[in-house]
Amino acid sequence: MNPINTSENANFEEDNVEIEQNDESLLLMDKPFDPTKINIETKTPSLDTLIKRVLHKSIQMNTESYFQRQDDLWDPVKQSRLIESILIRFPLPAFFFDATDDNEWLVVDGLQRLSSIRNFCVVKDPKKRLKLTNLEFLSHLNGMTFDELSGDLQRIIEESQVVIYKIMPGTPTDVKFNIFKRINTGGLVLEPQEIRHALFQGKPAVFIAELGKNADFLKATANKIKTHRMLDRDFANRFLCFYLFGYANYTPDLDTFMSKAMANINEKTDLELEKIKSDFSEAMKLSKTIFGDEAFRKVSNNYKRLPPINKALFDAISTQFALLSNEEREILKSRRTLFKKALKNSLTQDSLFFISVTSSTGDKNRVFKRHNTIELLINQIISA
Repeated sequence: MNPINTSENANFEEDNVEIEQNDESLLLMDKPFDPTKINIETKTPSLDTLIKRVLHKSIQMNTESYFQRQDDLWDPVKQSRLIESILIRFPLPAFFFDATDDNEWLVVDGLQRLSSIRNFCVVKDPKKRLKLTNLEFLSHLNGMTFDELSGDLQRIIEESQVVIYKIMPGTPTDVKFNIFKRINTGGLVLEPQEIRHALFQGKPAVFIAELGKNADFLKATANKIKTHRMLDRDFANRFLCFYLFGYANYTPDLDTFMSKAMANINEKTDLELEKIKSDFSEAMKLSKTIFGDEAFRKVSNNYKRLPPINKALFDAISTQFALLSNEEREILKSRRTLFKKALKNSLTQDSLFFISVTSSTGDKNRVFKRHNTIELLINQIISA
């Protein structure tokens, strides 16, 4: 059976990007982080401690700035039921914070609960503050705001104990990444790129966002890669890690390798960053010229439906194209029909190459296989 045909039945992510199939046994780190470096404090303060932090803005509630995850997703009934749970002394689930900056905790888990507490106990704007509604046990409190509760009920809320876990300063980034990945359990579980965006605020986050908005990238991918959940930045980050460090230096896992690339941006000069942007643009232009609408897709000679964009093909082709000289790009452009045919033949006839862009794409051998195959094909066509 021609392996290419399997792509026509591939799962779709947003209908445009192929969902990667992962074998967890192949995704382990070569050198897992030292668990002794995990530095998390467990505290059981009164709820009033969190209320005061929210009031004084020492908890960053605008998580869209670092997670692109909205607060206030719960309707008034669900928010009211949370307040009711506190009043009848039901225990709340634990809150998780990144307390690297003690003056500005980041909410890792518990955002909607904290938003509800803020809306009831802190917000004073009559149009925005929460009025209790549709309570199950304390229906006589329906319609009330925090200020309208009796003093004893206000004290129950303020003195209720909560469990909080604080990720403390000095915890290494790779450790924090894995903590974030494992513990976020809210209604919208964080994607790895959203976690990286939170961990590498400032220069790295801005740079990756700029690559994701690059006009040539958008053209090469026909505007098919969604910005929702930072999927576009995930693509840009995959390019960046192999461009900066080289596929021969890849060490699993892929998430950690991508995080190192974002951290490395802090060490780059403005001139170096402009060079990365320029090479990325040239790689995208070349991809568009050679492949047209088929760019970064596992296509056969006779496909019935245009396959989705493939992340692994993207990281291999974009990186290897970016590393070419202008002269080499021009030669490849003039021989684009030969290169396009050679790639289709490799996907069809080389089962190991096909697998390397289809499943467990973060495996070390598969990363090497796909990048090396693309590199050899380029050299063969240029040297022909």
